[in-house]
Amino acid sequence: MSVRVGIVGPGGIAGRHADALAEAGAVLAAVAGPDREQATAFAEAHATPGHGPPAVHATAGDLFAHPGLDAVVIASPHAYHAAQAEAALRAGLHTLCEIPVALSLGEAESLARTAARTGRRLAVAHTLRHCAPYLAVRELVEAGELRVTHVVARTLMMRQRDLGMEGRPRDWGDDVLWHHGAHTVDAALWFLGAESARERGGDASGAVVVRGARGEPWQGSGKPMDVAAVLRAPGGGLATIALSYHSRLAVRDLTIIAEDRTLHLSGGALRDHDGVLVDRGDGDRMEREGLARQDRDFVTAITRGRRPACTVDDVLPAMRVLDGLARNAP
Repeated sequence: MSVRVGIVGPGGIAGRHADALAEAGAVLAAVAGPDREQATAFAEAHATPGHGPPAVHATAGDLFAHPGLDAVVIASPHAYHAAQAEAALRAGLHTLCEIPVALSLGEAESLARTAARTGRRLAVAHTLRHCAPYLAVRELVEAGELRVTHVVARTLMMRQRDLGMEGRPRDWGDDVLWHHGAHTVDAALWFLGAESARERGGDASGAVVVRGARGEPWQGSGKPMDVAAVLRAPGGGLATIALSYHSRLAVRDLTIIAEDRTLHLSGGALRDHDGVLVDRGDGDRMEREGLARQDRDFVTAITRGRRPACTVDDVLPAMRVLDGLARNAP
């Protein structure tokens, strides 16, 4: 029997999830959003063939009570993620939550406890973990063929206007630390093999924020638009992180340095000094493929009763670092 899924927040990323879930054999059974016209148009556009348009609900709570649902995707604005994921788990639904899963370490740890207590899966859309070039690096790390000493990660872009991924204005503001910082910090720690992380003052087993700083709050958003940090992983490896929503030149890359090899990941391509190792075209194509792989893994995990590839427990190391930066970085 097909997995029946609901989507909360019918925006740009939700459309990609709807398409990916359909490819994975799931049925879109319900959609929730405060703008009924938008939610209805989304439901009609993404109806699963042979099943008719999904039901439309005004609130996430109404959707969680929809009869026959197995799972839900949380694709609402960031500030709602933790509360909605908590409610979905308590309603007995397996949950895939868009990044960030929460806006504090405490919320993320609470969600991990709720998932364990309810026996429901809480996957988190750290989509880079499912992208081919990133998987190739991680496979080298896990095989012991790449002992990473330093990751230099840059995510720089222009986000001075609140536009969604499809270029449409939205009524909520993005956050460079909790959104793209979550992607970037998690990827760096993953490559360093950091299975746990602590902010400054944590024990010796965890990655440490050696130094971090945030820019002054920008008058256009009231939030810092620039972040810099240096992390140390349990094995001694370093990560240097640079984030910006002010950059008029878009840069998203990672340089992965080992004693005997250096890799560079930019867009959809992974290179070393001998040439291209993986090439999935531009970054958008790579991320679309990664999202499809991620959502397929989520559906398969439900049908087979196994753990998804990336759960809330897996991203707690990055959440600890982000929380430390949010609370302690000047």
